[in-house]
Amino acid sequence: MKIAFVTNLRAPYRTLQWNEFARIPDTQVTVYYTDRPSENRAWRVTTAEEYKEIDLPGVQLGKAGRMNAGLHHIVSTHDLVVIGGYEKPAYIALSLLCRMYRKPYVLLYDGISAPRLQDAPSGYKHKLKATVIDHAAAVFGNGEVSRRYFADVFGYPDARIYNQYLAVDGRAIQELAHHRDYYREKLRTKYGLAPGEPVLVYSGRLIAIKNMATVIEAVSTMKNPVTVFVIGGGEQEEELQQQAGEAGVKLIITGFLSRQEDVFEHYMLGDAFILPSLIEPWGLVVNEALAAGLPVIVSERCGCSLDLVKEGVNGYTVDPNDSRQMAIVIKKAFTELDRKKAAGEARRLTEQWSFAGSKASFTELLEYVQKMHLAQSQTSRRVVWKKP
Repeated sequence: MKIAFVTNLRAPYRTLQWNEFARIPDTQVTVYYTDRPSENRAWRVTTAEEYKEIDLPGVQLGKAGRMNAGLHHIVSTHDLVVIGGYEKPAYIALSLLCRMYRKPYVLLYDGISAPRLQDAPSGYKHKLKATVIDHAAAVFGNGEVSRRYFADVFGYPDARIYNQYLAVDGRAIQELAHHRDYYREKLRTKYGLAPGEPVLVYSGRLIAIKNMATVIEAVSTMKNPVTVFVIGGGEQEEELQQQAGEAGVKLIITGFLSRQEDVFEHYMLGDAFILPSLIEPWGLVVNEALAAGLPVIVSERCGCSLDLVKEGVNGYTVDPNDSRQMAIVIKKAFTELDRKKAAGEARRLTEQWSFAGSKASFTELLEYVQKMHLAQSQTSRRVVWKKP
């Protein structure tokens, strides 16, 4: 089976995921990219090993997104098209072409910020999305938040929604964790952190929706000081440094790290992890933190909060706008969690949300799509056309 994945950008975790899918027997995978990376998201991505990669030429259609050339060729030369969404011009065009040529397509979906499950569907945009979704052979959606979104908001059949188990390189992180003491001492020395100093880690960009200002506000009210350590950087660096200085909070910012290995190593110096986002479709950094064995504090607005946080076991969810509540759960993460139980739950979740788990789920999806497409083909052949 020839499978085309059409998505926007290269990403480190995707390379490993596509490689796994390409190892499914009797499949041939080609990945097409519609967009170009911005400078602040220019990750160093490992080379594809098991599949082909093609960058599609295209033009920007204002805020709507890019329209790409070569879409007809993709549909005509593949047995299945996996589309990375439903809202961009190229994705909508692909869904229409698949319907014209009677080729099955699957929607690939990484998640949605949890509060959006409550949005009342209305307007032409919703109808356009619904049209693309209704005709999809299946949905490869990530986590419970995706299942609820497609089933509850769009009425899509639950049986045709397969969990993507979007993953990070958990094995690589766990291998580093075997040498935690070495990296912990090395990096704490580098950044001037004492061996027993409590460190709360955040990983990602420093932009407004990531909400690190509320974390600093929360930490400033705590009796026992906690150091806030940021793996990453962004436009809010100076602003947050000033806020932390005025509030008496120790804040360390590494700046953008392009090598994934460097990011993974930095988790080892922390004692707990926080993702306080106001909007977050999923939050793969939580997967990374769990693989590193850290307790996690996750905004209830993050898509991953429904699957990856076991309240009081491996961490806590929190209202990202409530600094008082945030201070309470940060304290709990450092003082009340059973570290052994938290680490055990983190290992279980890392094994479940893995590239192997994603591959197994995608294999089930392929089996369903093949059976469905075969049944439809047989039905269409049995139709006898008569002149009116």
